[in-house]
Amino acid sequence: MARSSRRRVRKREFVTPHAPLDLVAEAGPPRVGAFRRALRRWLGDALEVRQVEAGAGGDLTDDLEDLADDLVLATSEALENVVDHAFANSPAPGAMRLRAGIVDDVVTVVVTDDGHWRSPTTGPTTRGRGLTLMESLTDVEVHHGEVGTTVTMRRPLPQPAHERRSAQA
Repeated sequence: MARSSRRRVRKREFVTPHAPLDLVAEAGPPRVGAFRRALRRWLGDALEVRQVEAGAGGDLTDDLEDLADDLVLATSEALENVVDHAFANSPAPGAMRLRAGIVDDVVTVVVTDDGHWRSPTTGPTTRGRGLTLMESLTDVEVHHGEVGTTVTMRRPLPQPAHERRSAQA
């Protein structure tokens, strides 16, 4: 028994990079909520791992909580756009995909679909603010092809307070 408990302790000592998130489902309203919750859980876990690697405690700092909230909100908008627009002229909804990862201290979230791009309306409307919202929360790129749209959102991890002070000096 002592041998197996040593293994457990050893496993806890090694912090490995968090695996990327990769989800695919039919584009429908219930999947938006499920994807959003999965992304929030993944972000919480992945950011906690990064924070522990940096020598900080286990609870996320306010900066990291805000980052996670912003990314989830922007991603939710992108997913809602897929559901509302990508398959509007199709007899059935197609697929949407959500991928997320952290590389070089930048969180990247990618939402793709296999639908068709619908240009925003030009007249007055109470809709059409999703892309503006995404742009206010992330660095966003939108690529639409013959079939499918890809929305890539990036956000750098906040610098720890001690690094911000030394960078400003």
